[in-house]
Amino acid sequence: MRIQLYDRGLPQGKKLFSDIESVCKRLQIDFDPEYIKDMNRVYSMGYQGNTVLLINGEVAFIDKYPSSKELENIISDYLK
Repeated sequence: MRIQLYDRGLPQGKKLFSDIESVCKRLQIDFDPEYIKDMNRVYSMGYQGNTVLLINGEVAFIDKYPSSKELENIISDYLK
C-alpha cells in the first residue's frame, strides 16, 4: 500500500500526516506514508488543492481534514 500526502506545509496538513502515521501503525500497514511538499508533482497529475491524499495512486480526498476515525475508515477501504 502506498500512501502519499501532498501538502504545502500547512499546520492542518502536518496534523493530518501525524494522524495518517498513527492510523497506519494501528492497522499494521508495513509501508510508511510519504509527506510530500512538492505540489508541482500532484498538479502535473491534474489535481488541484492545498492538501491531496493519494492511496495506491488514487485520490482519496482533496482539501479535507477528516477525524482519525474517518481516516481509519478511508484507509481500511483501500486494504480490501
